[in-house]
Amino acid sequence: MPRVSKEYREARRDEIARAAVRVLERKGVRETSIADIVDESGLSTGAIYSHFTNKAELAQYIVGRFLFPRIDELEAGGSRGIMLTPADVLGRMLSTIRDTGLSPALVVQFWGEALGDPAMHAQLVDTASHLLRALTAALTPWAGRRAGSTEEVAALARSTARTVASLAQGYIANTAVFGPRAVEDYVASLTAALEP
Repeated sequence: MPRVSKEYREARRDEIARAAVRVLERKGVRETSIADIVDESGLSTGAIYSHFTNKAELAQYIVGRFLFPRIDELEAGGSRGIMLTPADVLGRMLSTIRDTGLSPALVVQFWGEALGDPAMHAQLVDTASHLLRALTAALTPWAGRRAGSTEEVAALARSTARTVASLAQGYIANTAVFGPRAVEDYVASLTAALEP
């Protein structure tokens, strides 16, 4: 049997992930089965299961493949000392979600499913931890200009990262319920609303 290249395997996983996102957006997380993904992708059940054993594993791949690389760029920039304000970080994070094509309604559905599914919950906790670590690193140069000691800088960056994550969750939930809103408008409105 011929060996499958890493590139081929990754392309096949991407194909499955894109098919899954289409079905998930159409049917919802709860109602989507692996059989639906099989139908959408045109692949066999065995082909799907050779790449993903359940929806939690598929969600992990989607986040890791399409969202984390851009979030990791924010972290790398912070590690290099690139100074971004909290508004800059929020805007870039939300632009990442928009640019990857992940529907806010789908993200909210995954959050809901994670409350009752231990595997999805574990995936959500891992994703949130990764996100907070990246946001903290991205905000550290900004915090360094506002706090004195190393401990104060770290505490301010951590606290602000959690606030930025909360504001992003608000945007995602708001657009899932009320419809699309430009990221730039949201960040500008939020900045104006919080100015003294």
